[in-house]
Formats: sequence, structure tokens, C-alpha cells
Amino acid sequence: MRMEEQLIRLVTVWSGEIPVSITPMSFGHTNQVFAAVFAHRELIIRTNTEPEVLAYTGNNLSILARLGLPVPAVLAVDLTKKQVPWAYMILEKIPGQDLRDELAAMSREQMRVLAGQIISFQHQAAKLPEGKGYGWVPIGRPGPYASWSEIIERDYDRHLPHILDDIDQELIGRLASIKEHYEPYFKRVRPICFLDDVTIKNVIVRDGELQGIVDFDWVCYGDPLYMIGLTQTAVVSDIGPAGMPYIEELCTQWGADADQLAVIDFYSMVHALQFIGFHKKNGSDPERKRLRSFLIDKIVNMPIKPHEPK
Repeated sequence: MRMEEQLIRLVTVWSGEIPVSITPMSFGHTNQVFAAVFAHRELIIRTNTEPEVLAYTGNNLSILARLGLPVPAVLAVDLTKKQVPWAYMILEKIPGQDLRDELAAMSREQMRVLAGQIISFQHQAAKLPEGKGYGWVPIGRPGPYASWSEIIERDYDRHLPHILDDIDQELIGRLASIKEHYEPYFKRVRPICFLDDVTIKNVIVRDGELQGIVDFDWVCYGDPLYMIGLTQTAVVSDIGPAGMPYIEELCTQWGADADQLAVIDFYSMVHALQFIGFHKKNGSDPERKRLRSFLIDKIVNMPIKPHEPK
């Protein structure tokens, strides 16, 4: 039986109502996600063959909801794989679409308001107890890394080969010097809880206004500036100049000073290494070229100062 047919039977038994349609969602790396449309409502069904991926999602959402964050309600969870050959979670559907599909058409004022909301969510998450270790885990679980610098070193080493044929050795050497300059900062980062992937996906927007945030199988413990850096790289990759005012607003709402802006740019550069590799593999030349130009510009203009960021 096809997966869609299994889902139709599953939600029909659960809800007592036959869905009009079951449609795969267009984006998702970890889970297979489907939209279930009924006559008077829509639901989201998240599935995974590995139950442990969804084991803590409901608790994460409950904690974030208590902090006042606009996350979806969990309606049903089954991790046993007895009814169907995968774990699943049924959630309410937040109306709208990913920010990536709206950002280019939003006004500067809409970007300012949205940036303020996203930064306020980060401040709320940061009120949770510090982590025991660093990295991506459910809320309150120990992270797998002993320091934030281990994560940065891992990502840098893993993704640097993607650009060795694209950028000359002088620039690669300068990038290495920039990383070395900021290593004392990375070693001082506390394991602060932050929402790493509320970037241009998982932020649900309709007509330029926030409707909610989704996808919380885990959070990250480390430096919240990392999220702004990731968002900047995603905007460069998928949207281009029309989305850059949103990055400016995120930095403004955070209150980032010059040193913090430089750290954000370094995180963006490390993410760019990864994104360039992804677009190379998938033959996405316009995105790859934008990222390459972005990376070179940031390397050339990065202000390496004798003092470290605060």
C-alpha cells in the first residue's frame, strides 16, 4: 500500500473524517511531511521511520508554547510503528507559507516587525536553563559537543573542500586567519538555548505577517548569533538583494555591535561553504554564483581587529 493511502486510512480512523487530499510538503530534510486537507480544516502529518527523531518534539513544543511562542498544537503522536511502518505526529496547520516565499515582496516595515518577533522568540528561548554540552538536541538534553568551537571547527573542516576550486589560495588563507582570530570567542560561548532554524523556512507568514513557527524536533545550545548568520546565507542563496533588508533588521533588533556583526558574517561564510557544495551537487548555478560572490566579498572586507568580540 502506498504511503499516501496509508495516511488516508490513518487520519480517517483517527478523525472520523475522510480527507479531501494528502499532499507531500515541498521542503523537509529530516522528516517526510504531508498536508492533510479536510472539508473545513487542514492538518500537518510529520512522519519518520526513526521514532527517536519525534520522541521529544511534543515536549519541545509544549515548553516553547509556555514561553509564549506561536507553535502548532500537537493533536496526536504514535511512535510505536504498530499502525503504520513509521512514527508519526499530527499537528494543527498554521496558515501561510514559508518566509522564503514571501520575503522578497514584503515591505521594510513588515520585515522590521517580523525581525522583532523572531528576535523576541530567541530571547525567550535563552531564558531556559543553559545546556549541558553544545549542539542540536531536544530541550534539556545534553549536547554532544564539549565546546562551541568544536562545532565551528567541524563545519569549517567539513565544508571548506567545496570551494577549493572556486576561490584562490590567498582568500582561503585569509578565511583561515579570520577563523583563527575568532577562536577565543567561540571557546567562550556559553551553551545558550536558541532556535537555530527559524530562518527563511519554518517561519510561516501570510501577507507579510507572521502566523507561527514550526519544526522543533530539537533546539541548539550555543551562540544565538549563529541563527542570524544562517538566515543571511539562506537569503543570499534563495532570494538575493531583495531579502537583505530583513537581515539588517534582525541585526538591529538584536542590537548587534560591530564585533557581533563580524561574528554573524563569519557564521554566514561557514554556511556559504556548505551551501556552495549543495548547489554544486544539484547544478544550481545562479545560487552558487551569488554565494561565491558573497563569500569573497565578506572575506575581503572582514575587519580583523586586535581585540575580540564582546
